[in-house]
Amino acid sequence: MTEYATDTCTAAPLVLDDAAVVEYLQDEPHFFERQGRLLNQLQLPHAQRGSISLVEAKLEQQRRRIYELEDEITELMTVAGDNERIFRVYMDLIPQLFKCTSVASLEACIRYTLQEKLRVSAVRLILDARTFTAADNIASEPLARLYQERMSSQMVYLGRLGKEEKRRLFQDSLVNSCALIRLGDQGEMGLLAFGSTEGGHYGTGMDTLLINQLADVLAQLVPKLVAKEHRGD
Repeated sequence: MTEYATDTCTAAPLVLDDAAVVEYLQDEPHFFERQGRLLNQLQLPHAQRGSISLVEAKLEQQRRRIYELEDEITELMTVAGDNERIFRVYMDLIPQLFKCTSVASLEACIRYTLQEKLRVSAVRLILDARTFTAADNIASEPLARLYQERMSSQMVYLGRLGKEEKRRLFQDSLVNSCALIRLGDQGEMGLLAFGSTEGGHYGTGMDTLLINQLADVLAQLVPKLVAKEHRGD
């Protein structure tokens, strides 16, 4: 009797991890078309319903995305509405500035408008005594230090200030964030400062188009009003 020797080979079990399954399904986009019965049989855990089919899971995922998109659209519409309101406030303010007869009335006009219509808690218009000899030296004293520490290479600063900085700039007004805009081509005329009680109202990334336009208008008006006051008109 002839005996035949046979070699036995033990095949290693095939192990699939998540990455391998994902890669296969990505490479085989028609897999579930070929396995239609499996698509209906698969059940996925669900927190409220116990389990749901893969089709139901996909539909639920799409519904969630629709809700997210609706929320995003609502938020964008709200932001657009707020921006339009702010734009109109600034556009109504600028013609009023040309009617002002002094720097003090200029500051008062800006303060009244922004406090009443945009809930800005504090407004300061400080002229730099190094440019305007008639300016209040005491009021302009903080400017040099503020420029050096907060605005050394920029015309606009948005964000928070230290306690002492806030006291010197806004006195007793409650301010948790601010917008500081230097006036003049080199910032030599002075500073326009807005303060808000909200810590996140003014911050990095905020659009500064409107406040820069306002600063440009003030840079044209301030020298004329200072000269007028000096003449005693």
